[in-house]
Amino acid sequence: MVSFHRILETAIFSMINLFPFMLLALYPFRRQFRFGKPVTLLLIFLLMAVQVGVGITAAFADKEKGILSAVSTAVYVLFYFVGIKASFGKMLFTLLMLSNVANVVTIDAKCLEGLIFGAEMARQSYRFTYSVCMLLCSAAAAVPIFWYFRRYYSDGLSKQSGALTWNYLWLIPATFYLSWFWHIYGSSESALEIAMRPSSALLMLFINLGAFLIYHTVVRLIYELEENQRLASRNYQLAVQSLQYEKLSRQIDDARQARHDIRHHITILDALLSAGKYEQLHQYLQSYKKSLPDGNPIKFCEHYVVNTVLLYFQQQAAETQTAFHVSADLPAQIRIPDEVLSVLLGNLLENAVEACREVQNGKKEIIVRVRTEEDAFFVQIENTCGNKTVRDGENRYLSTKESIRGGRGIGMESVRNIVLRYDGLFEAEEREGRFCVSAFLNLSAGEV
Repeated sequence: MVSFHRILETAIFSMINLFPFMLLALYPFRRQFRFGKPVTLLLIFLLMAVQVGVGITAAFADKEKGILSAVSTAVYVLFYFVGIKASFGKMLFTLLMLSNVANVVTIDAKCLEGLIFGAEMARQSYRFTYSVCMLLCSAAAAVPIFWYFRRYYSDGLSKQSGALTWNYLWLIPATFYLSWFWHIYGSSESALEIAMRPSSALLMLFINLGAFLIYHTVVRLIYELEENQRLASRNYQLAVQSLQYEKLSRQIDDARQARHDIRHHITILDALLSAGKYEQLHQYLQSYKKSLPDGNPIKFCEHYVVNTVLLYFQQQAAETQTAFHVSADLPAQIRIPDEVLSVLLGNLLENAVEACREVQNGKKEIIVRVRTEEDAFFVQIENTCGNKTVRDGENRYLSTKESIRGGRGIGMESVRNIVLRYDGLFEAEEREGRFCVSAFLNLSAGEV
């Protein structure tokens, strides 16, 4: 019969094994709990109760320890998907990463127990001596990881760039997790004997240090992607500000010249009218009309960033003799960050201008429609295209520039990431030499 003392030893170990890493896993998502504090605390309590129960069962089970470990991990994952409202990929990446660290701590603690308290004590499962070693190893791992999460990782998760990429990045820690699982439970030796060997403990430690270097590289790449998008947005704004200044200066000079010359025109018009030369008068008026300053609008809408991006690409389109038509119904303020708008419109318009540049014969045209409602933002861009568009294996259109190399194109992927972030819709289609893309953003989803 199992004594209360042994059950207590196992329960304490299970708590030490779970609690530090549960707090670490919650920390990056502390502002994204699905429920209020009372419900979230209740879920945490239930998770701890289940994990302690599984730990006690595993401690006194002669077989199926691997299955019980898998069950424990499955319950752990279920808790996060129920209790936290965040990206699937980000949550799974975090859970698997911390599970790998927890597994290394568990193995190293068992090895440390054998070295300090002797192999005979270490072969007994979940004794107080194991809990002491577990507490020491957990502290040694949790403190630097918490600092890393606070300094880098939490901010990396908050970045919206590369949202689609997170749906695949979790495979990195999953690979290390499966390697660990096979190393411990797939061997002919018992998991206990493997864990007690210093060589196994050191091997798992070094493997996970290398894995953590890969995790950090992933976070830094996300940072760089976000920074590149921010710089691209800033470059659009600076280029358009320069364009606006040059255009306004040119219009001012044209207006000043026109005012200076107006009296000469009035003299000629008066002479032609007095002489009754109405046909020459008509011709002179038509010629004068063509010489008037450019009447193209310098404001498409009230929103500054959208207006500047549209003006910039209007100039780009003019350089390729492409007609540029805009219907923009936007107020001065909308619930989308300026950098998101700049990247979204900039990438779509850049692709449209590039497609028109490839058109050799016929009329070239870009039609832009942008509008917003209370909780929605909609943009549609239609342009003529010369080359036949190419799709990938997932039926996605490839960028004209990237399709030569078989790539999907960074610009289009950035647009899809933004649409995914706002729980929106993205469509692209080609028909009769014209290419049309539409993006719908749910503004309420983007604020979560």
